[in-house]
Amino acid sequence: MAELVLAGEEKKGSGTGNSRALRRDGKLPAIIYGFGENHMINLVYKDFLKEYHKGNLLSKLVSIKLGKKSLKVIPRDVQIDPVSDNPIHVDFQLVKDNVSIKVDVRVKVINQDKSPGIKKGGILNVVKKYISLNCIPKNILGYLEIDIEGFEIGKNIHINDIELPNGVVPVDKSNFTILTIAGRVEEKDEEQEEISDDNSAEDKEKKDEAK
Repeated sequence: MAELVLAGEEKKGSGTGNSRALRRDGKLPAIIYGFGENHMINLVYKDFLKEYHKGNLLSKLVSIKLGKKSLKVIPRDVQIDPVSDNPIHVDFQLVKDNVSIKVDVRVKVINQDKSPGIKKGGILNVVKKYISLNCIPKNILGYLEIDIEGFEIGKNIHINDIELPNGVVPVDKSNFTILTIAGRVEEKDEEQEEISDDNSAEDKEKKDEAK
């Protein structure tokens, strides 16, 4: 997948007051860690905010330019201000081309309008909205696409039903469920009522026969 490029600078000073001053100046404090390295940096706030609002940031490779050098990283955590709901700090992890990393990839469901089960009133239940995958950086998926065209009520999709690219493997080795198409609760209740009525009728017949 394509790398996102952000400009940064080595951070001078530390502490909450310093971080607030940086944000007032249009900068966002961040840290880069991994492989024995730690870099305290500042990003251009508006540039990061633009990418943050696009979504899916935690599964994107990022190249951070620090002067003449460039560090390849992946975002691991974005701290959010509880009042403004905007980023106030970012944690990045260094990555290497040949070293596998864990990435949480978003599940993207397509062709819901072509699912007979949904047309009949079935409910799409996405059990796993994100899937944890291990892979080397160049194989990171932007999202995991699942096509539900033709799916009827009662259809389940498990991780083993998905053909992943070579070198991309789930962290969880079990054959877990990703999504289901379930019948509506009202339909299930009606079916249960019919079963109860049938059972009551059978019980009455048995009592009448016993008399």
